[in-house]
Amino acid sequence: MKIKFIILILFNLIFKIKCNDDFKYYAARTDTRRCDNYEKPGCGGYFVKELNTGKEEMEIYVSEINQQDDIGVVNENKIRNAPPYHIVFRGILNRDYQNDVDTAEAHNIYRLMPMPGKTFNLTKDTQFYTLGNPHNLLVPQLNENDEKNRFKTLVYQDYPKNVKNIQTNWMEYLINTGNSVFTVNSVTITNNETNSEYYDENYEIIKNVDWKPKYEYNIDNLFISLTNSNNCPKKIQEIRCVSGLIATYVRSFNHCYIFFECAPISPEKCSSSIAPSCPKGYSLTSIPSYPNGCLVFYCDPSFLFFNY
Repeated sequence: MKIKFIILILFNLIFKIKCNDDFKYYAARTDTRRCDNYEKPGCGGYFVKELNTGKEEMEIYVSEINQQDDIGVVNENKIRNAPPYHIVFRGILNRDYQNDVDTAEAHNIYRLMPMPGKTFNLTKDTQFYTLGNPHNLLVPQLNENDEKNRFKTLVYQDYPKNVKNIQTNWMEYLINTGNSVFTVNSVTITNNETNSEYYDENYEIIKNVDWKPKYEYNIDNLFISLTNSNNCPKKIQEIRCVSGLIATYVRSFNHCYIFFECAPISPEKCSSSIAPSCPKGYSLTSIPSYPNGCLVFYCDPSFLFFNY
């Protein structure tokens, strides 16, 4: 049976990212040129490209990406060690006239969740979107014409299909709260049928069938917030159970480990709980679960836990 992972868009809140007078979205890659100390800050920083302009943008060199305190601080190695254009940030560029270089001021930083066997290529036609408008940006909606008569869904089946044991409700949380930006690789248009009944003047039941276009957007590249995607402590709170019992947990939609209860240790019932092999770019995590203390496994993006 083919499973679709769908997010229902009730209020037409899919937006195409677009700059306003203050903030723009940029993709970044690390400057890998070999630099002598005397060449800095004109070497060894980053090259950035403005997104969603519809034209081939020239790379702009910035000596550094300054993170603002309102988003929390990300270890710079998570940015520097990312593959080219796997980093997207929302912010502005400032001129450092003393050193004759530009610097970037980042207010939100996102990193691509890798797709096994796939290389991300940034072109002038690559369009980035976000769900909702959490940052009060001036952004146009997708398919602006006749917006009220459209029914939308987001489909993200590519990630669960290619990354087994990925936590899908965590992905939904990041998408629904605007803590991600993404690209779509297809738009499927179908008719959405709604049925209703009403009484006519003779008190006879009249059945009405209404057809409205249904737009299904498939996410193929998901960039998640580096500051809002893994906010909970890495270590599980230590719970001591009496002999013969083990502390079991559940993992919430935002990666928090929540104690459930002490359960009997039943290793004979855990034979099917075999650790999976996570694809490149993902790391295996596990927690003992109710009712037998068997391990539940997850494959999480490695960059959430390591500075590379």
